[in-house]
Amino acid sequence: MNYYNYFTEIEEHFVRRRGKHLLVSPMDWSLIATWRDSGVPLHVALRGIDRAMDGFYSRGKRIGNVNSLFYCHATVMEEYARHLDAHTGEAPGTAEPAPAEARAGDDGPGRAEILAFLDARISEIKTLSVKQPVQDGAAGHAGLERILARLQEIRCDLQSRSAAGGAGGEEGKEEHGKRRDDEALERDLGILDEALVGELRAFLEPDQLRVWDDEARKELKIYRKRLPKETYQKITDNFIRRKIHRRFEIGELSLFHL
Repeated sequence: MNYYNYFTEIEEHFVRRRGKHLLVSPMDWSLIATWRDSGVPLHVALRGIDRAMDGFYSRGKRIGNVNSLFYCHATVMEEYARHLDAHTGEAPGTAEPAPAEARAGDDGPGRAEILAFLDARISEIKTLSVKQPVQDGAAGHAGLERILARLQEIRCDLQSRSAAGGAGGEEGKEEHGKRRDDEALERDLGILDEALVGELRAFLEPDQLRVWDDEARKELKIYRKRLPKETYQKITDNFIRRKIHRRFEIGELSLFHL
């Protein structure tokens, strides 16, 4: 996945196509996360949204407005299937280029921005460790310390490589490999985020996960029959993951949120 600002690009595009301002719901954000986790490129997701909205507006008689991204899910996945079929057997990196509007800013965040992002997440985890009594989750505290140490290692490594590139006149080479480095960093952060969410569960009240699960099921009730079981579960998991992050005021460990 080579695109950044994935969530905001999709949200803003959907709102533009809808024609009226709309606050995208937490469940819609969970759907976007599911597209991201499935590997749907940004320009393919935008194309699927366009197809869905074009179909809606082409109807002679319309009742109401499109109020959720779930309306676009089927066409987004159809576009993704076409995208995969069109590039079956191709070597990595030879897939169709994204259109110009989707490539804008595709170089991704700069090193300073990524370092600031990591600093913010490190600070949030440190703050939680101080605020959360040890007796409320001793095992969770040990896990947080391990995650914190790994984040600090990643930050130090990134800073060292950036400094070495600038000092040695290797900026061109660093930019050439930046995309690959960022993809590797995103994979590492994804693994750490899975671990982080697992550790944060130790601090939750016993019934809290059940409350969020019930909320997700209620929100998804009208879409359940239209979603594959695996997709339904993934959206539910992403919804609860987002709730956990917000409950503990720790941002998701992903460059897609930069």
